[in-house]
Amino acid sequence: MRSRRKAVSEIFDNPILTGAITILVVAVAVYLSYIAENGLPFVPTYNIKVDVPNGAELVKNADVRIGGARVGQVLKIAPEPRGTDPGYNGPFARLTIALQRGLQPLPYDTRYQIRLASVLGGKYVEILPGHAENTPHTPALQDGGTFQLGTKFSHNLPIVDVDTAFRVFGPKTQQGIRNATGELGNAVAGRGTDFNGTIYSTRQLLGPLDSLLGLLASPNTHLAQFISGAASTAGALAPVAPTISALLSNSAVTFQALNSSRFGQTIDQLPPTESVATTVLTNAQPVLADAAATVQALKPAAALLPKGAQRLAQIIRAATPVYKLAPALASNLQAALVQVDMLASNPAAIETFNVLGDNDLATFGASAFVGLGAILNSAANAQLACNVEGSWAANFGGPNNPLSEGDATGSWLRSSLVLDSSSVLEAATPAPNLHLNYYPNETAGNCTAGNERYSPGQDIGPPSSISNAVPQTSPPPGVLQRYQQAGLEGTYK
Repeated sequence: MRSRRKAVSEIFDNPILTGAITILVVAVAVYLSYIAENGLPFVPTYNIKVDVPNGAELVKNADVRIGGARVGQVLKIAPEPRGTDPGYNGPFARLTIALQRGLQPLPYDTRYQIRLASVLGGKYVEILPGHAENTPHTPALQDGGTFQLGTKFSHNLPIVDVDTAFRVFGPKTQQGIRNATGELGNAVAGRGTDFNGTIYSTRQLLGPLDSLLGLLASPNTHLAQFISGAASTAGALAPVAPTISALLSNSAVTFQALNSSRFGQTIDQLPPTESVATTVLTNAQPVLADAAATVQALKPAAALLPKGAQRLAQIIRAATPVYKLAPALASNLQAALVQVDMLASNPAAIETFNVLGDNDLATFGASAFVGLGAILNSAANAQLACNVEGSWAANFGGPNNPLSEGDATGSWLRSSLVLDSSSVLEAATPAPNLHLNYYPNETAGNCTAGNERYSPGQDIGPPSSISNAVPQTSPPPGVLQRYQQAGLEGTYK
């Protein structure tokens, strides 16, 4: 142990070795102090670049702060010409900044600004870190990245420095302030009594003004809500301000026209007119009461009006074709009445009615009409749907009708007899080839009679397959013309 201490003591006792160690330590300290302004060696940093429109009075190694705390320094300030930043039209300065490694990476919505360090000068860069998440569309700034001015998000925050504000007070402004101060002195000179009166009046005003301000400050006044509502109303009316101005201008023209007309006289006549109207309405109250009672009484009938109107419309639609036949019917009825009048004035007819005497001719005629009506009612469907009477009558006209043969004594009916031997004698079942239809269908769309087709085998009752053709026949002379005049020529078969 003593020998080791002795060796160390011999080293420090050597002046040459001690001087070399001292020089080495001083050299290392000088080197560290020289490079310290660019960051300590072997200490990792987060280096980025930011673009600013103006880097005036910002120097190399200026502080970079977040919330007032130093987190880095400016390593380099480089001027950039116009066009270097595609989204910014103008020259700018690009700052190279070294930050603490723990700040990496800064979000894309980070902002920054150059601020004045003190009133004596000097500036620093303040960084306001963002809060946006790192996404593929808006990635955070990695080491070596650049916050540019031309991006959609404005990173740089403009600020007015104190020195810039003081530049407003230039020579012209200073001269204007001197002139305003001199004129103000001239204005108040010799007016001490007036100022005293003004101060006394102000003192008298403070009491009522204090009460007024207390009333306005009271929560029950709702002054804040009134101002907010007024602001909202003004904001809502701002887009239509030109329309409101045009409305006021046009209203001025309208009021001017009303002023030049007799509108004032009309307004003067309104009170007596209102008095007369009041009297008239007072006298009309009984009539109005009766009308109200009538309306109340008509309410049950009003509920039946829709159904009655529908039925009336159906009657009118159904009667329209009949009304079309009315002119022809009236013409025929007029001719019939003329014939009845001629019959009534004919002496022979008069003698005939005298011979009949008390016989019940009316009952006989009525019975005949009833019987004829029953016959027509039974044959109506067959005639209207299948024209059976026309077809039957047509078979007797022409060279091939059943009555086309005969002699001088008259015609006879031609027929063709079909006999089945199995039907001559009595049998328990009908003949196998028997075709028989007792009541052929003669309705719309099913005209059986005259359209049956013979098929082998037995067929009793309505045939399973027939043709529904309806033979067309010519109407009597004059009938078709009347149907055409009435617009009903399609209904005659």
